[in-house]
Amino acid sequence: MADGAVTPWRLTVSYRGERYGGWQRQDNALTVQQVLEEALAAQLGCAVRVTGASRTDAGVHARGQVVSLLADSSAGELVHGTNARLPGDVRVLAAAAAPPGFHARKHAAGKEYRYHLRSDPVLSPLDAPFAVRVEPGLDLAAMRAAAATLVGRHDFSAFARTGGSATHPIRRLDTAEWLADGAELTFRVVGEGFLRGMVRALVGTMLEVGRGRRTAADVAALLAGRPRAEAGPNAPAHGLVLERVDYPPEWLAIPPGAS
Repeated sequence: MADGAVTPWRLTVSYRGERYGGWQRQDNALTVQQVLEEALAAQLGCAVRVTGASRTDAGVHARGQVVSLLADSSAGELVHGTNARLPGDVRVLAAAAAPPGFHARKHAAGKEYRYHLRSDPVLSPLDAPFAVRVEPGLDLAAMRAAAATLVGRHDFSAFARTGGSATHPIRRLDTAEWLADGAELTFRVVGEGFLRGMVRALVGTMLEVGRGRRTAADVAALLAGRPRAEAGPNAPAHGLVLERVDYPPEWLAIPPGAS
């Protein structure tokens, strides 16, 4: 801003995750948060700390990660100026002034993730970075029945990565569905929040349903707080995309005087 006022901002950020150790800063790996903060610092001429709505794991992609920060800047500078300093696999898609106190993670009302699979005989190199190849002939009806059991408020301990945020394992899912289009198979899930590794564990477990190794009833039984070892393996990280983050209207309102 021209008057030097520090403004809360909401950024929408997209990235390819294969080169990064996840979203959150780490001592032993390059992360998306690190490269974004370094680009913002170079653009703004001061140290910058940002908060992401989702702490995506290593290798996971994002189409609509939301980031909060305080900055004396304009939307154009935050988007185009920062992008000029970012590597090509990270982009700020949009910037909007946010209400005072906005926090990307604490104020999020829900998130949507999608997990991408393909049953092509050979996976194209144009698809391989973002989809996991599976064998044709999966029982899609059984997988859809298993997904339907996930909707509602449940204890997802069986699907939480060890060492994650499983101290509060109760989560509400509003949508859990399998979408099929030719060789493309996508698991779409929307909920108030997700445990670490939860979506990948859900996909890995439902693939076992599709292969006849479990039933939808078996998946439903896991929602009673069963241990992680009783569910299926995590699906590979590169098939997962954070699609969007939702907020209540009061945190999307444009502050008075914002341009």
